[in-house]
Amino acid sequence: MKKLATYVVGIIALIGTPVLAADLNKPVPPPRPAPVYSWTGWYAGLNAGWSNNHPIDNSVTSDFCNTAAGFIGCVAPLNSFSNAVAAAVPGQFNTRPEGFIGGDQIGYNVQSGPVVWGVETDFQGANIKGSDSQAVTAVPVGFTAFPITVTGTGSQKLDWFGTLRGRLGYLPANPLLVYVTGGLAYGHVSLSTSFSQTPTYPTFDPIMPVSASTSEILAGWTIGTGLEWMFAPNWTVKGEYLYYDLGHATVAPPPLTVTVGGTVFTAIGISSEAHFSGNIARLGVNYHFN
Repeated sequence: MKKLATYVVGIIALIGTPVLAADLNKPVPPPRPAPVYSWTGWYAGLNAGWSNNHPIDNSVTSDFCNTAAGFIGCVAPLNSFSNAVAAAVPGQFNTRPEGFIGGDQIGYNVQSGPVVWGVETDFQGANIKGSDSQAVTAVPVGFTAFPITVTGTGSQKLDWFGTLRGRLGYLPANPLLVYVTGGLAYGHVSLSTSFSQTPTYPTFDPIMPVSASTSEILAGWTIGTGLEWMFAPNWTVKGEYLYYDLGHATVAPPPLTVTVGGTVFTAIGISSEAHFSGNIARLGVNYHFN
């Protein structure tokens, strides 16, 4: 019985040997090549993010005293009441504008080894806005019983925003692109301010509030940096930071006036300026047509 088992095992071994030898001699397929990521060509995509801006600065631009009022203590061109009104104008509205920004972009890349350069333009809808109110009280010299309070409100907004930028990047390990970018920035802004004063001198006429607003397109510059990763052929995701400066918008309402018997006693001119500059942090996705 043992001899029979030995014969069976030997026969199986003889039969399997050619099969095993064939498997050992079979060529092993080469490893699949890594995907080739090309950055040259047109691309387009979408982005979304968050932005903030700078507050409004107010400055007193002119003040004078109407000596025809004949009010005691009026010394042309200034008097204690005009000085008090000027001192009570809020110096700054801390509007702290911020909000959502999002839109699309299109661009073209040229790759030369690990260097990628090109141009990109984007257009964003924006809701970057903020407002603030301040009230400041000042006491006229010689009239300590009759303080003057000026209450002001300011608001600013960036409605839409666009750029035309150059890009220069480096591929430390394709498919990861590290780049810097900069160029033209433009956007539609709005700015408004209003002021009212509350003098307590009993013979003053009622005080009328004043206001002003503007809505315009400003152009300036932007600079930033970002990372873009090609996670699949033709598809990339990116994270980007931009600093932008669109310049200034200015409004000047009619002068704040104090009148006695219908005669202007003091008038204070106020100019308010908003610097539309700030920061953008956003994420995006692109499809590359190469």
